[in-house]
Order: sequence, then structure tokens, then C-alpha cells
Amino acid sequence: MKKLILGIALLCLMFSSNRIVSQWQNDIRLTNDPANSFAGRDRSMAVYGNNIHVVWQDHRDGDAEVYYKRSTNSGASWSSGLRLSPLSNYSGTPSIALYQSTIHVFWADQRNGPLDIYYVRSTDNGTTWQPEVMITTDLMTSQYPSVSVSGNNIYLAWEDDRDLSNKEIYFKRSTNSGLNWSIDVRLTTDTSASSDVSVSSFGQNIHIAWVSGTGNSEIYYKNSTNGGVNWSTDQRMTNDPAISSNPSVAISGQNINIFWSDQRDGNSEIYFKRSTDGGSGWGSDTRLTNAVNNSIFPNAIAFGQLLAVVWPDLRLNVYKVYYKVSTNGGLNWSTDLLLSPVSNTGMASNPSIDASDSAAHVIWDDTRDGNPEIYYKKNIFSFPVGVTAVNSEVPSEFSLSQNYPNPFNPATNIKFSLPKSGFVKLSIYDVMGGEVSMLINGELSAGSYNYDFDATSLASGIYFYKLEAGVFTQTKKMVLIK
Repeated sequence: MKKLILGIALLCLMFSSNRIVSQWQNDIRLTNDPANSFAGRDRSMAVYGNNIHVVWQDHRDGDAEVYYKRSTNSGASWSSGLRLSPLSNYSGTPSIALYQSTIHVFWADQRNGPLDIYYVRSTDNGTTWQPEVMITTDLMTSQYPSVSVSGNNIYLAWEDDRDLSNKEIYFKRSTNSGLNWSIDVRLTTDTSASSDVSVSSFGQNIHIAWVSGTGNSEIYYKNSTNGGVNWSTDQRMTNDPAISSNPSVAISGQNINIFWSDQRDGNSEIYFKRSTDGGSGWGSDTRLTNAVNNSIFPNAIAFGQLLAVVWPDLRLNVYKVYYKVSTNGGLNWSTDLLLSPVSNTGMASNPSIDASDSAAHVIWDDTRDGNPEIYYKKNIFSFPVGVTAVNSEVPSEFSLSQNYPNPFNPATNIKFSLPKSGFVKLSIYDVMGGEVSMLINGELSAGSYNYDFDATSLASGIYFYKLEAGVFTQTKKMVLIK
């Protein structure tokens, strides 16, 4: 499943309905060279368990190139920077996504004159990288890739001006983890430019938002329920007399969330709206920020009813990175939290957020050192939300109990035991074997645990839950009746 929906359950171990207790650690500087380093415009970071993968645009070689580094111990230490783009030409605005140990990186590259989308992947957690692939081959500009991964399915969208009249949104997919690619598919046909695309997926369900319009631009949306073979008609998400821009799509099952920057209030503020039925119906626009200056370029993640968003904010008269979280699907939100320090005059921009079950992770570029450098920050928690340690005794063996109640509607409890600490994955699958929800994906200490699973977003039917912990694997059946 798409890694970006592993969620933000870890973002808040202790909370009431309107209060989040945060445990943010100190900033870590990831780059240190005299040239500029910029985080990507879309998603610059992907996390799986204790593995954190970061890409950025770096000018240390005299022109813009795509660099990569990783941490295999949840941010405690980092590898050296690795250059992924091989030639001396502009390569920038990278976007990254992963499934387990297979990592996919896309960027815009100018080696052939106009910008084209290039792609490279690693199948061994970033240790080695395979030869790059040229994704677009038209004679016009293709740029700003946005990528989402669900297992072996890769969904890529970008803006393209091959149609001459104006920019349009294009899409292509791979169903075998990047070995082969479909033809380019034009998703928009508008009388004005379409840009700022954001794509997110859950299995075969793909959700895309973008900006269209000149002067008074608005947010539009469409989806596919069969892996990009067919698409819904365009839906206009905003309708106000000011500019709406920079959408970020974050999904969990049937819960689709769109965040964007909106100027209807006189200055740019972060807005949000959601659908709880896979994009058929939508709630009203919700204003998330109320600052005296601009709030722009949101980047968001989702897990069930939990949502988190980061953005650059000008309220202190220089852009800083802020964060806020909701634990009930966006009905209520925490207060804005400043992540980048106020103690310097540097500008912070281009934040990207992702999560594992042990921490929330954020990167951004920051000029506190004179030139833009990449910084990283994380928020640690003991357990993901929904997991409760039963007692302090260490069990003698692995076990996975039958959920109770069963059948259930819509919540049930899953008990399991771990005789030793290690990496644990607890997932829900449908009868076709498709993963519909990843509940746990990270380190847990030895002990006995309860997981309270809420299946509000799932349809009635038979499901299977699977526990993987070291060499132990066990699957049991559950029945949801609504």
C-alpha cells in the first residue's frame, strides 16, 4: 500500500479531543555545502519502519542535481549524500515514494532541451540504484512530477505543455514496480492552464487534485477506481473570487482530504475539505490558519481519522514551517505549532511530512546558515494510536488472537503477543488479497498488546488480518456487518 497513508497515528500518543502532546526533537542539518539545497515541491521524503529516505535539489556541482540520503535507524544517523542525476544539466523538483524496500524517485531534467521526467529506483532500500529511465519523450516541457505508490503499482502525474495552447495534467502508471510503463494519458482539457498536481492512492483507487484557471485559479479533482484505466469527470472543489492554489491530497481508505492555499481572506491561508465516501460527496471548506501574513504550500498525510499538515507561514515576517493535527477527521484541530526555530532570521520553506509507527518526520529547506540547507525534525512516541500494552510481563511465544467481537460493526479489538522486541506489521486484507489498511508498521517492545480497529471506512464483508513479526506470520478472518 502507498506508504504515505501509513499515517500519523504516531503523531499523538497522548491527546484529548483538542490537545496534542508533542515530543519534537531538535533539528538535524542534513546538508552542508556552500551551494543551495532545496527540498522538493511535492514529496521529498518517504518513510518505512525505521528507514527514512530523502531527496532534494542541490547546486553543489554548479547546476541543479538530484541528491539522496537515508537513515536506517529512524533519523539517529544518516548516510552521505548520493547524486542520483548523472549529467551536468538542470535536474530538479524531485518527488519520492516507496513500498517497503523499493524506492522510486522522479525529477524534471533538461538534458534534451525542454524539461522531461526521469525516473530511477532502488530495490534494496537505497543501497544500490538501477539505471535511470526517461519517462516522457515529447518535445515540450514536462515538469513537477507527483508520485504515489500502492504495492507494485506506481501512479505518476505531472504538468505538460505539449498541447501548445496551455499546460495540461498528464498521467502514466506502472503495474510491475517500474519495469514497464503505460502510455501517457492526458487527464485535463481546459481553456486555461492546469498545474500544481498532487496525486495520492489506495490500492486501485487514485485521487488527483490540481489548479486550473488564469487570474482566479481554482482547485479541481478527479479519481480513478481501477488503477488509472478510467477516470471520473473533473470536479471543481473551490468557488470563490480569489486565487486557490497548491493542493495536497492525503487519503486513508474512503476518506479523501484536500489541503490548499487560498486568498479569499485577503492573504493566503490554508484551507481543507474532505470526502468520506471515496470522493463522491464533499464537506464544506474549512479554514485552518488565521495569520496576519501568507500561509502557503501545504503538505499533508492521513491515517483513518487522523490528519496532519505542515506549511510555510509568514506570520513572523519571514517564512517558518508550521504544523497542526486533527484526531477526528478534521472536525477539530490543534493549535498551530512552530517547527522551525524563531531564534534566527533564516527562511524555512518546502516542508514535507511522512510517518512511521514510531515517529513523525518532517524535512524542509532553511536559510539559517546563509544559503538554503536541508533540515530534518522528528516527533517520537512509544506506541501508535490504537495500540495498548496489556501488561509488563513478557509472553513466552508469539500469538495472534481472534478479534472480538466478531462479527463486528464498526469497531473490534485485536490482541497479539510478542516474546521479543522487533519490527511488527499488522494489516487488514480483503477477500481478493488486497491490503486495505496497515495498522502497525514499526518497532514494538516485547509484550502483549490490544489494537482497537475502527472499520468505519470499509464496506460490509469478510476481511483477514495478518500479523508479521520476525519469522512469525499468522492470519485470521473477521466479518464486518453494517
